[in-house]
Amino acid sequence: MKNSVVIMGYVILAAYLIGMLVIGFLCRKKYTDTVSGFFAGGKKLGPWVFALTYGSTYLSSSTFIGNTGTAYSGGMAYLFMPLAQVLSLPLGLIIFSHMLRKMSKTLDVVTIPAYIEKRFKSPVAGAIASVVIVLFFIPYLVGIVKAGSLSLGSLLGVPYKAGVLMVALISVLYLMFGGYMARCYTDVIQGIMMFVGMTAVLIAGFYIVGGPSEIAKGVAASNPALLETPGPKGWSALFLYSTVFAIAPWGLPTLVQTNFTIGNRKNVYTAAIVLSVWVAFVLCGSMIIGNMGRAYFGNALADNADKVFPSLVMAWFPNALGALIIVAVIAAAMSTIDGTLMNSGAAIGVDIYKRFLKKDASDKTVIKVTNITMFVITAIVIIWAFNPPAMVLTLTSWAFSLIAGGLIVPVYVGLYWKKATNSGAVAAIIAGVLGTLLWYVTKSPLGIPPFIMGCVFSFLAMFIASKVSNPLPQEFIDELFAPVPDEQIYDAE
Repeated sequence: MKNSVVIMGYVILAAYLIGMLVIGFLCRKKYTDTVSGFFAGGKKLGPWVFALTYGSTYLSSSTFIGNTGTAYSGGMAYLFMPLAQVLSLPLGLIIFSHMLRKMSKTLDVVTIPAYIEKRFKSPVAGAIASVVIVLFFIPYLVGIVKAGSLSLGSLLGVPYKAGVLMVALISVLYLMFGGYMARCYTDVIQGIMMFVGMTAVLIAGFYIVGGPSEIAKGVAASNPALLETPGPKGWSALFLYSTVFAIAPWGLPTLVQTNFTIGNRKNVYTAAIVLSVWVAFVLCGSMIIGNMGRAYFGNALADNADKVFPSLVMAWFPNALGALIIVAVIAAAMSTIDGTLMNSGAAIGVDIYKRFLKKDASDKTVIKVTNITMFVITAIVIIWAFNPPAMVLTLTSWAFSLIAGGLIVPVYVGLYWKKATNSGAVAAIIAGVLGTLLWYVTKSPLGIPPFIMGCVFSFLAMFIASKVSNPLPQEFIDELFAPVPDEQIYDAE
């Protein structure tokens, strides 16, 4: 890449990072005086902010780097992989978002561990949920920070350790400044940058490589099997990618907690439409670009498919637009890092410190403890990311499934099943995590994804334990599931 583009990349990157810090500072006075404001922004997100926060948190730099590499290796069949995600994410909003918002209001909670504790009247279940979140989010963060810093290195020549510091520290600083709303507003900008970056590469690809027929010819010239379904990777890989990434997000606290903060019920439907269009474009775009890369490079990158997207940018954009696309990849990483850090900090500050160590702690103290926690976690992530062991990438993918496998059943069963008990919640979390881990260790017997089996184990444990344990007080259940007018559910805090 030309030196002028690298210089422009540094200029745009500096402007972007300064902008993120400014947003955090501007949110500081308005949203960080109370726990509700710091962690939920007063619970009044509009549809566009909600949708782009949700979407950009869900899709990280792996969408640019990992997805394009997967499509490059897997072929044309992977153009269909995003369909399940495009359908499940907005459909899940329509089905679950209102009940999640209602429960958060009725129980007066802003975090998933607090919701689990109060819904099932089980401090033990809440504490276990907090430990699961913090324990497995750390390797997850290491993987994301590593991907972001490697992208900076390959595209701008930034030294690896300097990239780690840059990506991690800027994310935690604007969170400490502005809390949840700083995360949301920065995520909106990051989501727009991801959209623009993907659009630019697609337009260039259709111009340089050609339309669908030319792409198919180029892919076939590289390897005819790439035009077949399911492609060289087989049905198991295609099924794994399609199902896990469509269902698992509904168990991730970074996404589930966002539902606690939407402004009104009508916003849910608008947000579902915006989210479906945005996710469809970004995900399908990444798969098309992967196949464009195959047609353009042939088999040259077969041994390192993660280089497809960076290599296309360097080949097609010897100008300022290329620099903007580079920064968009970094923005994608940071949009996931901020939500993950905030959930980890809240798990300690709200769900452990205030709940067990100092119940009368003021809001300012809780926020201070949360900020300290986020900074400490960031320091751990930086140290680990400086010298990541070979297994970190494996742990990153495991973490995604282990958290979702442990939490998805108690979260959603709690919304609808009145007979679920506190023992059932504890059993479900433990069985979900251990079941997912077992399926990973035994290399997915029967070809079933570990996350799916974790959910099966979790549901069975919830059902059996609830049936043999004492029910929750009927008065509590009646109050919890009583009809509540929308204006009470969605009034801002």
